[in-house]
Amino acid sequence: MATKRLLTPYKRLGIDVVTPVRLWNEKDIGAKVVDGRVKFVEEEKDPNHVYGHWHILPDLLLERIFQYLTLSERYTASQVCVNWSNAFHFPRVWYTFELHDTLLTKRKFNYCAGWQKLLDHIRTSVFLTKKGSHIRTLIFQPMSNLFNLYEFLNIALYLHRNCPGTLDFVHTVRFQFACHVTERSEEVVFGTGGQILAMFKEVMGVFAMLHTLELRDLLLEGGEGLHLLDDVCVTCCETLKTLVLINLTKMSHTLIHPAAFVNLETLIISPQNISDDLLDLMGQSNLRNLHIVQNKYTQHGKSLGYRVWKACRRANPRLRVHLCLEGLCKREIIWQPRAPVKSIVYDSPYSKISPRIMMASVEMYRGDLEVYAHMQLPRFHMPSSFHDRADSSLVLLVRQCPYINTLVVREKVSTATVLLLAHTAKNLVYFYVRRNAIMLKADWPYNPDWTPEFYAWLCKNARSYQAMEREVSQILGHRWQALTDKQFKMVKLNLNKSLYI
Repeated sequence: MATKRLLTPYKRLGIDVVTPVRLWNEKDIGAKVVDGRVKFVEEEKDPNHVYGHWHILPDLLLERIFQYLTLSERYTASQVCVNWSNAFHFPRVWYTFELHDTLLTKRKFNYCAGWQKLLDHIRTSVFLTKKGSHIRTLIFQPMSNLFNLYEFLNIALYLHRNCPGTLDFVHTVRFQFACHVTERSEEVVFGTGGQILAMFKEVMGVFAMLHTLELRDLLLEGGEGLHLLDDVCVTCCETLKTLVLINLTKMSHTLIHPAAFVNLETLIISPQNISDDLLDLMGQSNLRNLHIVQNKYTQHGKSLGYRVWKACRRANPRLRVHLCLEGLCKREIIWQPRAPVKSIVYDSPYSKISPRIMMASVEMYRGDLEVYAHMQLPRFHMPSSFHDRADSSLVLLVRQCPYINTLVVREKVSTATVLLLAHTAKNLVYFYVRRNAIMLKADWPYNPDWTPEFYAWLCKNARSYQAMEREVSQILGHRWQALTDKQFKMVKLNLNKSLYI
């Protein structure tokens, strides 16, 4: 393509000035250089080419596709044709709005920090005015630029009060604070507060239709955390159904606000924010699922006494308690003695199965446990010796806990152990095992409680993976096969729904 020669800058009044240069000419479009000569070649059209019918997709399908795209991808897709341009403005496309560091920003030079991306007030105001009435779910991702977060909250609050219809139909708010900052080789963890917290508290108090509120890793001080949900309790005491408070405070402080929501069904909270008083109030409520979640920022969790859990179980017999360890956490789970624990989930790559932990689970939750799972791919050494593996611990768990219906195993086990787990667990429905962690071995010694026929069946079907999958499928009553690592990472558990009446 022929281009014009760039002009060198010249000095005028002591200042370097660069003349405007056009790097290409409109007349050169379609030009092709052949043997040093510029030739114009027209595009050849194949008469037998069959064009797709993407431009006539149904509106419902286009709407669903656009919901999976980011804001910039939606704009690019809207340039394809008229129908896709109309799909860009469908209300359901804007039901979920996710704010991050670079969204709705412009570049501005700072003499101290160089070029920065700051929130564009005009672009943000136009967007919220036109699309704010469609937003149903508002998600705040961890942002490093706290000034942009504060400015967005300020604009959103002003438009909500002065422009009717802006953010009036928001029913879900998810907020996660970026409390982890890496400075050179040191890791610094800090919490939010001050003007950002006051502005966010004011914004939460204006959503009258809120039924899901999620606050993660705020790590507040005691006084700020105890009064954070005051406005939400006044506005949404009857509408809120799901409340997530993970590491709302850094130290151990009791939160009584969850008891003020009369229709609350699911409460996800960290162990440092529960107490005997909260548990007594939850026993008198209609709460169905209580998730006690720990991560690497949970440092001051506590375990409640068995008498408090016994009274809570008597007052609210339908309460289901779930213990979860998530993220890059290397600590042990905080046990709640005699609580109605229905599931124990280790969603961490560092958690291991040990006989001590398994014995504690069996001793405290033998008659309640329904789900036992180790999610994510492991990041630790797994021994190959039978006495060092978790085979016997897993068999003990399913033998002593008769109500287990979901078992997720990621550690190294043998084919004979997989057969024993499927045969021993009487109510097992969902059984997930990593294929790369299964060893082709029949290394179980003979047990006097087994019949010779059963031991012969175990040794015979443990010699091949195909025979193992066939026998497990017959035991469970549906087709079963071990999962690849990619399939294992996609496993999702529904802990709020019980399989028993």
